[in-house]
Amino acid sequence: MHGRHIAIFAGVSRAHIHPFLGLCPELVRRGYRVTIVTNESLAKLVTEAGGEPVVFEPCRLELPLLANNALPANDAKCWEEIGEIVFPWTLNTAALAVCQLDGFYKRNRPDLIIYEFSAYAGRILAKRLHLPAIQYYHDFIYLSGSYCWTDGVGYNPSSMVEYYKLLDSFMWAYGFEQPNNFWYREELNLCPLPREFQFDSDFIDGDHFYFVGPLLDRPFTRIWKNRSGGKRIILVSTLTGSIDANYFNKVIDGLSNSEYHVILSVGRNFETGGLRPLPPNFEINTCASHLEILPYTDLHLYSGGISGTLEGFYFGVVLIAMPTFSYNYRIAERLAERGLTLNLPFHALTSQMIRDSVDAALRDHALLGRVRQMQTVVRSSGGAREAVDRIEKFLAEHT
Repeated sequence: MHGRHIAIFAGVSRAHIHPFLGLCPELVRRGYRVTIVTNESLAKLVTEAGGEPVVFEPCRLELPLLANNALPANDAKCWEEIGEIVFPWTLNTAALAVCQLDGFYKRNRPDLIIYEFSAYAGRILAKRLHLPAIQYYHDFIYLSGSYCWTDGVGYNPSSMVEYYKLLDSFMWAYGFEQPNNFWYREELNLCPLPREFQFDSDFIDGDHFYFVGPLLDRPFTRIWKNRSGGKRIILVSTLTGSIDANYFNKVIDGLSNSEYHVILSVGRNFETGGLRPLPPNFEINTCASHLEILPYTDLHLYSGGISGTLEGFYFGVVLIAMPTFSYNYRIAERLAERGLTLNLPFHALTSQMIRDSVDAALRDHALLGRVRQMQTVVRSSGGAREAVDRIEKFLAEHT
């Protein structure tokens, strides 16, 4: 047991902390002390993964203000709102994290900091404490000078251009004098999305970027029982920004008494009173982990988010994406470009559209073949063990 200390800085949401919950058990098994910066609501998940939560109070964001985030990623209104709300929130949160955590990490000095791409507090504290650092990319790698892509062409919305300038000013205040901080990379950078899925992958330097695949070693309690009776299983999960029953009722109408067994994964806090009576081929899941259900699943209707995408790749599950959040549109559009999904328009969704798309996707052998090819790529990436091997090699070279 060497007891060396690794500090992890993730984004402040469940989706952003999930990869590190999958990385933490492997680090702990190898004897590391792992602290993960998070908020109070996610602290229990860190403890269950074997880490130590370091709780701070992030900048508060009024989610109802993000109404335009349901627009596609190439919609100018979407980026105007993100520029006005999300980007300032990101920098304010980083400033609060540095202020609140500086003393803790001076007293509990890490040997290494791992920080997510937009968790700037990690990079700042690494500089302040003179520590080696590794950067983790949540989804896409941004290196070629473009943040958004449409039909294979990269571009930067005007709000992003303004953010690049604002970020440089923010980092300058913490002693980073070099420009172009948005495009900064560390000597070692880890990414879960395969190179084959990245935009403009020719710009990615294989000596500094490692594609380790999804980190799915996060703990969960096995409570789900397969009640499909041999029917093909359709998993339907909650969509980002949609908390009413209307979406699930459309699924019920579309797949009622079909040849499929349908699992409505609504989460613990969903009010089920607004749902139609469930047909015999339906069940509701409130707390079983998708990692327990997906190995038996044939198709997943989901929001197009990164966690669901990587889990679908890993388990070879056909995906139908209905993005309701701007960042998810980019993932869903890329999936469609690569022939790995069918996408549905959430705001024009009908029950018949759901039924027709599920039938078409599950009968498309070419689609399933491409999904299985991506599954092979992802599973050969190594996951948490490969990531920790890279981390240990880097740590040995820099301490």
